[in-house]
Amino acid sequence: MKAKKILTAILAAAFVFTCGCTRSDTETAETSADTSETLTDEEIAALDEHQTILNNSFVQFGNTYRIEKKLQQMMAGEETTIAYIGGSITYGIGADSETCYAKRSFDYLAEKYSNGDNLKYINAGISGTPSILGNLRIKRDVLDSNADIVFIEFAVNDGNEKLYQESYDSMVHTILEQENEPAVILLFNRTKEGHSAQDYMKQIGEYYELPMVSSADALTVELDAGRMTWDDYSNDSSHPNAEGHKLVAEMLDNYFKTLKFRSFVDPEYKLKPIGKFNAPYKNAVLAEADYDNSDEHIQITDVGAFDKAAQGTYGFTKGWAYDPDSEGGAFKATVTGNSLFLICKRNNSDSMGKIEVYIDGERAKIIDTNDADGWGDPYAYQVIKWQSVKTMEVEVRIAEGSEDKTVEILGIAASANETF
Repeated sequence: MKAKKILTAILAAAFVFTCGCTRSDTETAETSADTSETLTDEEIAALDEHQTILNNSFVQFGNTYRIEKKLQQMMAGEETTIAYIGGSITYGIGADSETCYAKRSFDYLAEKYSNGDNLKYINAGISGTPSILGNLRIKRDVLDSNADIVFIEFAVNDGNEKLYQESYDSMVHTILEQENEPAVILLFNRTKEGHSAQDYMKQIGEYYELPMVSSADALTVELDAGRMTWDDYSNDSSHPNAEGHKLVAEMLDNYFKTLKFRSFVDPEYKLKPIGKFNAPYKNAVLAEADYDNSDEHIQITDVGAFDKAAQGTYGFTKGWAYDPDSEGGAFKATVTGNSLFLICKRNNSDSMGKIEVYIDGERAKIIDTNDADGWGDPYAYQVIKWQSVKTMEVEVRIAEGSEDKTVEILGIAASANETF
């Protein structure tokens, strides 16, 4: 890729600077060179090999107008919110809240571009969740806090089907069109077996001219060459261990370090009006049990027999639970949009029940929350997708045979976009 050749040239000039990594980035290259002379040949070779790994994670600078603007904002002491959204890797599985890649990355930015007092950190990672759910919760978990820089990590949790592509595209487009013009950086990881949804995610990143970093690319090179084993990076099949999280954070840090050596600033960023995959679910509305019908696109008219507070799960604690003793009927809502999703708690348990979703009196979907892949996680079930915006009368009924089962509706979500 042309961008990687450019990066190699930049880093060839900057390598001595990088070797002086324990010193301030404001020190001169000459001083750093003096420091590097105290290292042994073996130590320099090790630094060189490590830097090569970091370089191999670089995908592209993208249009840097927005990220440069946000870094200047940070250096000026203005309040800046940095958010990370993704699955369990972002949440920090394999490390802890202080040593996960997200917090390490945030700490680096705080150290290099701010005194830290003006920065806010958001970790919006939820284990086991793909970009389908990420798109439905992006407003609640990230945008309502006026995030200025957003890192997105879903490559391990996403599949390659159209719904994932459209959801990821919708999430990226939603962030980019916010009034405060957030900067977006895409991060791609992989599993031990090599799964990563980064191929279509890279297409989206190229389309929107976004910064991209791929630990998947860098790890694959090292693993294939036998210079690294998977156990060096992870204690299971997908989550980085403590050292793995540190390495991923260094890959992100490397992007910002190399950014300093660019001799030009990109022109003002212009968002394309249509998404790479049409962004059909952008600007989704999410309603939970505390929802006040404030958005015209979702109006909940009756919770029916779903009148208990849901036990919920991490990230979704404000839902509706079916009450077998309730005399209420169906959960009812009027939805105006081109799509409808129900977020339900699923589990691999016979105690979990089924629900039937009706649209304008016709059954549109049966949802079985007794799912072999479930473990108490929040799961976004797509009920319907239209090519145009329609008004729907929605009813959710407990299915026959599930009258004594557990069913939790954690949220109802919809988007209202014309698709092409």
